Amino acid sequence: MKINLGSGYKRIDGFLNIDDDPLVSPDFLCNIEKEKLPLEDNSVEEIRAHHIFEHIGAGFIPLMQEIYRVSKHDAILDILVPHHFHDNYYSDPTHCRPITVGGMYMFCQKTNKEQIEMYGSSSGIGLKYNINFEMVWFDFEYDQFYIEMVDRMKKKIEDETITHDEHFMFRRLMREANNVAVHTMIKMKAVKE
Repeated sequence: MKINLGSGYKRIDGFLNIDDDPLVSPDFLCNIEKEKLPLEDNSVEEIRAHHIFEHIGAGFIPLMQEIYRVSKHDAILDILVPHHFHDNYYSDPTHCRPITVGGMYMFCQKTNKEQIEMYGSSSGIGLKYNINFEMVWFDFEYDQFYIEMVDRMKKKIEDETITHDEHFMFRRLMREANNVAVHTMIKMKAVKE
């Protein structure tokens, strides 16, 4: 089974839709921030969470527990959110949680254990709440204004022709400037064995 979490009106072939708005006629009517997912344990092979996590407030960790509960081993969690440094994130008054790559790594028990070993501490969210998603891939969709420059830098990195200074400035731009990345795209997989 594949689910489209917070589906709204968007339908995807082969996915069942979960939403709390009866007007969008979801397959499952559920307030995912406050209710358990209406699915069996270990029954889902893919969860699509596009433009939903940034709307979840205090119920975020319980939602992650539920997503993990219903996930099969190796189930893919496909996340798309507005980048936390882009105006699009701030322009929607219903956005209440920035979702970052680093924040999602906290749901990986391997990362929790590495941080404990390296630093003597970790928030240990994955360990504490028995959630274990490993990072498979992440990337960013860039603002049109920056695409040409980003593509040029990526090509230089790929070709190994980038200078140390260029690479530093590119990393600094990504870390400090607003509106470079429009979206954050993350794929994680459930680890249950």
